[in-house]
Amino acid sequence: MSQNYKRFLTLLEKWPIDKTKQGRDLGHFLRERFASQFSGTKIISSKDQENVEKQFVALENLIKNVHHDKYLRSNNSTSTGLTGNNF
Repeated sequence: MSQNYKRFLTLLEKWPIDKTKQGRDLGHFLRERFASQFSGTKIISSKDQENVEKQFVALENLIKNVHHDKYLRSNNSTSTGLTGNNF
């Protein structure tokens, strides 16, 4: 339990919080969910441990931009032809 707690805590420290989103921020949501999931002293079954590990790997992949780097975009425009600079 404490090992999972420390691992998630170090990952969430890398996730920034956007103050301008006020309650809509993914970083804030993840911290709240983390706090509720690890509150108390409940024993985690092996099936729950597998789910926790999957969640950790998915969050780690998001933070490290694994799929963004793996599948690079060839164009920087959308289906309408606008680029990110036009917004």
